[in-house]
Amino acid sequence: MYDVCTDEEMVDLLQRARHNEPAALDRLYRLYVHKVYRYIWYRVGDQATAEDLTGEVFVRMVQHIHRFRVPGEHQVAAFSAWLFRIAGNCLSDHHRSEAYSRAHAEPSAPPVADGDSWDRSLDRLLQRHDLLAAMNRLSDDQRQVLYYRFVADLTSAQTAAVMGKQEGAIKALQHRALNSLRRLLEEKSEGRT
Repeated sequence: MYDVCTDEEMVDLLQRARHNEPAALDRLYRLYVHKVYRYIWYRVGDQATAEDLTGEVFVRMVQHIHRFRVPGEHQVAAFSAWLFRIAGNCLSDHHRSEAYSRAHAEPSAPPVADGDSWDRSLDRLLQRHDLLAAMNRLSDDQRQVLYYRFVADLTSAQTAAVMGKQEGAIKALQHRALNSLRRLLEEKSEGRT
């Protein structure tokens, strides 16, 4: 799902949003809420937390929209980059808070489930664990390009703006990241059989 907004429409939306026009803020929210949610959910793995953090991203967007400087070109990509920096900051704040909470929490017992649903849950958890373990073995840039392209569903141009790179470099980085991820997952699979 790509933006259904042109650069010219983005300029208009941003000008109206900077004056707290509800329709413009709502349009920006609708354009990006699913992308931001998917990006955050993939990073935290919990629906309720992802919903809370997504809401926080848009609260911060409204609070700070007046600070966003509309560039002369590539307005959609620039706004996407700015919004995903906010999402990254929310994630960083969340992870710091989680680390503090874990350091001061008492251990709890794992939930008990019936056998059949437990097996399915365990299988999904292992698949997700394998994917996350392989992702963690990628470089930071490779991991980020995959998050932005496939989880947040950003275009190459938007990903380039978020990461501060040229679009061609993003395409090459994505290609290398996917090849590395495939290789790591194949190695893991071969080690299991």
